[in-house]
Amino acid sequence: MARLVRFRALDGIAVVTLDAAPVNALSAPLRAGLWEVFSRIDKNPDIKAAVLMAAGRMFSAGADIREFSKPASAPSLTQLCDHVENCSKPVVAAFHGQALGGGAELLLAAHYRLASPDARFGLPEVALGLVPGAGGTQRLPRLIGAERALQMMISTISVEADIAQRIGLVDRIVQADLGAGAVAFAKDLIARGQGPRPTRDNRKYFKDGRAYAAAIAKARSSLKDSPLNAPERVLECVEVAALLPFDAGLAFEADAFERCLEHPQSIALRHVFLAERKVDNALIEKVDGVFRPVVPMGKAVEARLRNALRRAAENLVENGKSEADIDGALVAYGFRKGPFGGRTKSQSNSDVERRLIAALLVEGAACVDEGAVQRPADIDAIAVHAISFPRRKGGPMRAAQTAGLIGLRKDMRVWAQDSDIWAVPNLLDEAIKDARGFDAVG
Repeated sequence: MARLVRFRALDGIAVVTLDAAPVNALSAPLRAGLWEVFSRIDKNPDIKAAVLMAAGRMFSAGADIREFSKPASAPSLTQLCDHVENCSKPVVAAFHGQALGGGAELLLAAHYRLASPDARFGLPEVALGLVPGAGGTQRLPRLIGAERALQMMISTISVEADIAQRIGLVDRIVQADLGAGAVAFAKDLIARGQGPRPTRDNRKYFKDGRAYAAAIAKARSSLKDSPLNAPERVLECVEVAALLPFDAGLAFEADAFERCLEHPQSIALRHVFLAERKVDNALIEKVDGVFRPVVPMGKAVEARLRNALRRAAENLVENGKSEADIDGALVAYGFRKGPFGGRTKSQSNSDVERRLIAALLVEGAACVDEGAVQRPADIDAIAVHAISFPRRKGGPMRAAQTAGLIGLRKDMRVWAQDSDIWAVPNLLDEAIKDARGFDAVG
């Protein structure tokens, strides 16, 4: 705990510092450390207020998503946020750099928020197919209203400190030393007799029920054609924030989070997120926030995948499918354009989808066998960023796994009688032997 959470008292002010390099991820040990420190603060009559801040280059990047697939360790982030919010002493959170996801939710649970000029606040969980799961959908609309809260969560765009102050998310921007400014702010609260200010009690934006409902309706209309699952779940959570007691709203959010966690889209999106961080930078590099295949190795794999897709599409044309139907089916699936260049969406076609995904799987497996990539997940990352494979499907290897590897192999054995494009690779056989599929052979 001493390493992850630092604690000191200054003239009745407890200064709590997250210190878990590099991004202060809210791991189980860090959560446990914070829980213990805030329990001590609550019980100590000599402490009159608390300041929560962080060491390093940012406040917190949020939860460690690798923990999502494991049994939850107490305290959960939701429990921790409630613990901080229920503290009997005023809690002043002072953040710099980025406060994202669970890190942002921890700030929302504090009673007052200060920011350095470079700070950014964001709830990007939708990018992982999730809803904020530690009270974010319930606390954020209480502070900034439904319309702004939905814009922030659905767009996943973080806001800068000056905007955060303007919309009521931040109480003050500290131009000089953030820690000293936060301690001075806390001392001023004590001097003025200002106690805790729980976000859960803020009902400012619920007073005009029609305006709140109108914001929900507007957002729902904008999402009607969205293929994504998580934005609609976020909207539902924000909607109930004004309708249910706070704790009931938290329970609704927790249920939405669990349902999202198990949804194929979130599994795929989290898979790509982790794949991007494992892939060799000789294959893909990030430039100005955008991943691109690298010359020559990444570009060579891209070319192989494009060629495999084209060959499979041409085989389908030879067997009676039209180019327009193939392009339209892939655009409907989520590609920006089809192998023949068409960009017009048509009806979904599971046969076309399965055959083309299978062809990419075969080529991807060959790339793994030949050492062109290190693991199947590398193929997924390259396919998403180089051939516009839909991110929400996770790439061809993940999409095949979601569809069911045993059933796909059965189909491929039939298709392979027509063309070796669909010859079943040994890697697929290996993946089927383990419940983790391609993750087990990566």
